[in-house]
Amino acid sequence: MKKILFVIPYLVEGGAERALSNITTHFPPGWDIDILVNDDTVVDYLFKGNVITLGITGEAKTGSVMFQFRVFIKRVRKLRSLKNSKNYRACISFLDSANIANIIAGNRNCKTIISVRTSLKQSAKKPQYRYVVNPLAKMLYNWADNVVAVSEGGRNELIKDFKIRSRNVVTIENGYDLDDLQRQVQKELTDKEKVIIKNKKIIVTIGRLSEEKGQWHLIRAFTEVVKRVPNILLIVIGSGELEEYLKRLTRLCGMEQNIYFTGHVSNPYQYLNNAEIFVLPSMREGFPNALAEALCIGVPCISTDFRTGARELLAPELDVQGNGIEDIVEAEYGILTPLCSGRQYQDLQEPLEAAERYLAEAMIKLLTDDEKRNKYREKSKIRRESLKIETMISRWIEVIESC
Repeated sequence: MKKILFVIPYLVEGGAERALSNITTHFPPGWDIDILVNDDTVVDYLFKGNVITLGITGEAKTGSVMFQFRVFIKRVRKLRSLKNSKNYRACISFLDSANIANIIAGNRNCKTIISVRTSLKQSAKKPQYRYVVNPLAKMLYNWADNVVAVSEGGRNELIKDFKIRSRNVVTIENGYDLDDLQRQVQKELTDKEKVIIKNKKIIVTIGRLSEEKGQWHLIRAFTEVVKRVPNILLIVIGSGELEEYLKRLTRLCGMEQNIYFTGHVSNPYQYLNNAEIFVLPSMREGFPNALAEALCIGVPCISTDFRTGARELLAPELDVQGNGIEDIVEAEYGILTPLCSGRQYQDLQEPLEAAERYLAEAMIKLLTDDEKRNKYREKSKIRRESLKIETMISRWIEVIESC
């Protein structure tokens, strides 16, 4: 029996957690899987394997720097003990704190594989990345046997900006169980939800309500869509620290009847199944799970050009290292619009910025052109074939078993 250890802080909502769920549940027979987490009292996704916990509660997410340091030391010690006693073929870590601990814990008989799930360069706006994570990544990531990026843009960034040896960096996109997604799509909405969407054209966006997701730009752009497209409804799926701000902005825009906040839902795919289009207004992403899943379900997609993932999914014809676009691009598998500024507006006195106008124009164009919308619906179905989880599992096994 081949043994493998995965390391991730928590098993609760998040793109990395969802990706790890898909990987572990689709690993073939013959692999004995352990998963080391800080706390296992709350689990949002299915996992296959034996969960090992450090017994640290959710306080670790908001604790002091000293508390975080003690958590880190505890994880390193546990990793060293597990690697020395369990005879793992490889230890694969997800997210930056787990990656750094995985490298420091070492063990020449256990392959060290780290998975970088975000754009470290774009995350440098946050002090913890600028002063802690990124310097440690430059110092330590070359000590890993392999660094797995979730997009070619992310791989290029690691090589160019973080000086990771190119031979050690591989790209493995997130994979998806297409059959399971179709089963989830077929589940019915509640009676209340059916009333909300009745006789409406639906735009869906999915993501944590946080700074990097940029939903306020979508809300501002949507005010123009309402003027041009009758019976339109924007459904915002997710929860997070910006929820009150986004709802306040919705009220200021007079959009309470046109924007519906669902909060966190376990099955967003029912909404996607009723959507005319999916829109992702993100400022940055490692790999956009929500965009990929919308493609897998066959929904026409619009995304801002944050590049590490969006270009590869919608516009493979564009250079992932190229400059940001300055106009709407009707790409092969969806529509890209320029990146918005990230500025959080507090009132209605300021006009839409150029990127917001492009986003509004793209939505209006796709909503009012049935032929174009049907074209991208079919293109989404073509793109999803390359996102099958079975393909990605094969790549993971190749990395694990390579010399």
